[in-house]
Amino acid sequence: MNPAVVLVAICSAIVGVSYGMHSPVVPVFAREQLAADYSQVGLIGTANFLPFMFAPFFIGILLDRLNKSYVLLSGILLNVFSIFILSTVQSTLEVTFYRALAGVAHALFWPSCEVLISVNSAPERRVRNISVFIAAWILGFMVGPLIGKLILNAFDYYTLFQLAAATMAVGIVPSVLLRSYGWPAVQKDLEVRASSVEVAKEIATHPKLAGVILYYAITFGVVLAVYPAYMSDASLTTEDIEIMFFFFGVSRFATLLLLVTRISRYGELALALAVSTTAVGMIISFSSTSVLSFAVSIALFGLSTSIFYPVTFSLVTMDTPSGHVGSKLGVYNTLFGAGWTAGPIVAGFASDAFGPGSPYLAFFVIGSTFAAAITIFRKGRNHF
Repeated sequence: MNPAVVLVAICSAIVGVSYGMHSPVVPVFAREQLAADYSQVGLIGTANFLPFMFAPFFIGILLDRLNKSYVLLSGILLNVFSIFILSTVQSTLEVTFYRALAGVAHALFWPSCEVLISVNSAPERRVRNISVFIAAWILGFMVGPLIGKLILNAFDYYTLFQLAAATMAVGIVPSVLLRSYGWPAVQKDLEVRASSVEVAKEIATHPKLAGVILYYAITFGVVLAVYPAYMSDASLTTEDIEIMFFFFGVSRFATLLLLVTRISRYGELALALAVSTTAVGMIISFSSTSVLSFAVSIALFGLSTSIFYPVTFSLVTMDTPSGHVGSKLGVYNTLFGAGWTAGPIVAGFASDAFGPGSPYLAFFVIGSTFAAAITIFRKGRNHF
C-alpha cells in the first residue's frame, strides 16, 4: 500500500482515539457539570461544527497550493490546544468557544487527509484507500470510548480532557512524516478559480446528492452533539454512553469492512439504504429509551454513516483531476458543514420546545420520505 495512505491512516487512528475518548461526553459534561439545557447543548454542538460550514471550501483551495501536510499539522496542533483547554472551563460560554476552535481544527484536519489520500491514489483505488482512512478513524473512535470509560472510572472529566489532548499530540509524528507526499501540483490560479466555480455548479445541479449529504450531516451532527445528552436524561450513565459509542464504532467498522465495497456499486440505491437505515434508528430512539433500544439505534447509525461517506466521496470525486481535488472536496465539505452546523442547534431548540424525543420523530419522517423519493426517481445505479 502507498506509504502516504498508511501514514494518513495512522494519523486518523490516533485522532480518532482522542475524539472517541472525549467527544461523546462533552454534551453530558455540559449537562451535568455546567447545568446546560438542550438549547445550550445544541449551541455547543453547532459552534463545534460551524467552522466546517465555511472553512473547507477555502482550505480546499489552499490545499491545491500548499503542502498538505502543513495544513494537517496545523489542525493537529489546534486540536491539542482546544481539547486540553476544556479541562479549565467553568461555563457553557467557554465550552462553546473552545468547541468552535476544535471545529476549526477539524476543518483543517479532515480535508487535508482526504486530499492526501486522493492525490496519492489512482482513481480506481480511491474508494478503497478512503475506506482504509475511514476504517482507521473508526477503529480509533471505537477504542477511544473504552479508554474514556476507564479514565472516568478512576478520574474526572477534566483529567479525561487532558489525556485526550495528550493522545491527540501523538498525531504530530505521522503528520510531519507526510511532508514529502503533500507538495501541490503546479497550476495557475485562474484554473483553480474556474474549477471552483464549476464544482459549485456541479453540486447545484445534483440536488439529490446534495440532499443526501445534508441529511447525513444533520443527523450525524445530532448523534454526536445532542444524542448523548438524550441518553443521559434517559438514565444512562456516562460510562454507559461511552460503551454505546463503542458499539457505534463496531457497527461502522463492520459495515466498512464487510459491506461498503459491495454496496457502493449501487450508487443511489446504496444511499437510499443509508437514509432509510438512519430513519429506522431515529424512530426506535423516539419510541423507546431503554438501553437495548439505544444500542440498536446507534448500531444502525453506525451502519448508515459507513455507507454514506465512501459512496458520496466516490460520487463527488469521480472524474476529477488530481490538481482540482482539494477545491472539489472543499465544496463537498462546506455542504456537509452546513448540515452538521444546523442539526444540533435545531435539535436542541426542538427538544426544549416540543420534548426531547421530537427531533428523532422528525428525522424519521424526513428520512423515510427522502429514501422513498430517491428509490422512485433514481436515474441509474451510479449517477445522481
